[in-house]
Amino acid sequence: MGHQEFYTTIAQVFPVLLLALLWDSQYLENLRTRPRPSRREDPVNGVWFWTKNRVRIYIFTVSLTIVTGLGAAVSVLAGILPDSAPLRFLLVGSLFLILVTLVVRIWVEVTHASRPRA
Repeated sequence: MGHQEFYTTIAQVFPVLLLALLWDSQYLENLRTRPRPSRREDPVNGVWFWTKNRVRIYIFTVSLTIVTGLGAAVSVLAGILPDSAPLRFLLVGSLFLILVTLVVRIWVEVTHASRPRA
Protein backbone atom coordinates (compact mmCIF):
# COMPACT_ATOMS: atom_id res chain seq x y z
CA MET A 1 0.00 0.00 0.00
CA GLY A 2 1.63 3.16 -1.22
CA HIS A 3 -0.57 5.59 0.66
CA GLN A 4 -1.10 3.76 3.94
CA GLU A 5 0.02 6.78 6.00
CA PHE A 6 -2.66 8.91 4.30
CA TYR A 7 -5.43 6.46 5.23
CA THR A 8 -4.03 6.00 8.74
CA THR A 9 -4.03 9.76 9.26
CA ILE A 10 -7.58 10.13 7.91
CA ALA A 11 -8.74 7.28 10.17
CA GLN A 12 -7.28 9.14 13.17
CA VAL A 13 -8.32 12.68 12.24
CA PHE A 14 -11.93 12.17 11.14
CA PRO A 15 -13.21 11.00 14.57
CA VAL A 16 -11.55 14.01 16.23
CA LEU A 17 -13.17 16.34 13.68
CA LEU A 18 -16.54 14.68 14.29
CA LEU A 19 -16.15 15.37 18.01
CA ALA A 20 -15.13 18.95 17.29
CA LEU A 21 -18.10 19.41 15.00
CA LEU A 22 -20.77 18.08 17.33
CA TRP A 23 -19.73 18.07 20.95
CA ASP A 24 -17.47 21.01 21.70
CA SER A 25 -18.48 24.43 23.01
CA GLN A 26 -22.12 23.48 23.61
CA TYR A 27 -22.94 23.68 19.90
CA LEU A 28 -25.99 21.43 20.06
CA GLU A 29 -27.32 23.17 23.17
CA ASN A 30 -26.93 26.57 21.51
CA LEU A 31 -28.60 25.28 18.38
CA ARG A 32 -31.57 24.03 20.39
CA THR A 33 -32.07 27.15 22.50
CA ARG A 34 -31.25 29.92 20.02
CA PRO A 35 -34.23 30.91 17.87
CA ARG A 36 -33.51 30.86 14.11
CA PRO A 37 -36.68 32.03 12.35
CA SER A 38 -36.54 32.77 8.64
CA ARG A 39 -36.72 36.34 7.34
CA ARG A 40 -40.27 35.62 6.20
CA GLU A 41 -41.30 34.82 9.78
CA ASP A 42 -39.24 37.59 11.40
CA PRO A 43 -38.11 40.33 8.97
CA VAL A 44 -35.91 42.01 11.59
CA ASN A 45 -34.15 39.20 13.47
CA GLY A 46 -34.68 36.28 11.08
CA VAL A 47 -31.93 34.49 9.18
CA TRP A 48 -31.66 34.53 5.41
CA PHE A 49 -30.69 30.93 4.80
CA TRP A 50 -29.51 28.94 7.85
CA THR A 51 -32.81 28.06 9.49
CA LYS A 52 -32.81 25.19 11.98
CA ASN A 53 -34.03 22.71 9.35
CA ARG A 54 -31.22 23.64 6.96
CA VAL A 55 -28.63 23.52 9.74
CA ARG A 56 -29.94 20.08 10.72
CA ILE A 57 -29.69 18.74 7.17
CA TYR A 58 -26.23 20.25 6.65
CA ILE A 59 -24.79 18.91 9.93
CA PHE A 60 -26.26 15.45 9.22
CA THR A 61 -24.68 15.56 5.75
CA VAL A 62 -21.27 16.59 7.06
CA SER A 63 -21.45 13.99 9.85
CA LEU A 64 -22.38 11.29 7.34
CA THR A 65 -19.45 12.42 5.18
CA ILE A 66 -17.10 12.01 8.15
CA VAL A 67 -18.41 8.58 9.09
CA THR A 68 -18.36 7.37 5.47
CA GLY A 69 -14.83 8.70 4.99
CA LEU A 70 -13.71 7.00 8.17
CA GLY A 71 -15.25 3.74 7.02
CA ALA A 72 -13.57 4.03 3.62
CA ALA A 73 -10.16 4.77 5.16
CA VAL A 74 -10.41 1.84 7.57
CA SER A 75 -11.62 -0.40 4.72
CA VAL A 76 -8.51 0.45 2.68
CA LEU A 77 -6.31 -0.24 5.68
CA ALA A 78 -8.06 -3.59 6.18
CA GLY A 79 -7.60 -4.50 2.52
CA ILE A 80 -11.33 -4.48 1.76
CA LEU A 81 -11.19 -1.49 -0.61
CA PRO A 82 -8.33 -0.87 -3.02
CA ASP A 83 -6.30 2.32 -2.81
CA SER A 84 -7.16 4.65 -5.67
CA ALA A 85 -6.61 8.26 -6.67
CA PRO A 86 -10.38 8.99 -6.84
CA LEU A 87 -10.86 7.68 -3.29
CA ARG A 88 -7.98 9.81 -2.00
CA PHE A 89 -9.46 12.81 -3.84
CA LEU A 90 -12.88 12.21 -2.22
CA LEU A 91 -11.31 11.90 1.22
CA VAL A 92 -9.32 15.11 0.78
CA GLY A 93 -12.52 16.81 -0.45
CA SER A 94 -14.35 15.52 2.62
CA LEU A 95 -11.57 16.81 4.85
CA PHE A 96 -11.79 20.23 3.16
CA LEU A 97 -15.59 20.32 3.65
CA ILE A 98 -15.22 19.46 7.33
CA LEU A 99 -12.48 22.03 7.95
CA VAL A 100 -14.39 24.80 6.17
CA THR A 101 -17.49 23.91 8.19
CA LEU A 102 -15.53 24.14 11.43
CA VAL A 103 -13.94 27.47 10.49
CA VAL A 104 -17.31 28.96 9.58
CA ARG A 105 -18.89 27.64 12.74
CA ILE A 106 -16.06 29.02 14.86
CA TRP A 107 -16.42 32.37 13.11
CA VAL A 108 -20.17 32.49 13.74
CA GLU A 109 -19.92 31.35 17.36
CA VAL A 110 -17.14 33.79 18.24
CA THR A 111 -18.95 36.64 16.47
CA HIS A 112 -22.18 35.83 18.32
CA ALA A 113 -20.47 35.44 21.70
CA SER A 114 -18.46 38.66 21.40
CA ARG A 115 -21.26 40.84 20.00
CA PRO A 116 -22.05 43.82 22.21
CA ARG A 117 -25.34 43.50 24.05
CA ALA A 118 -28.06 45.73 22.65
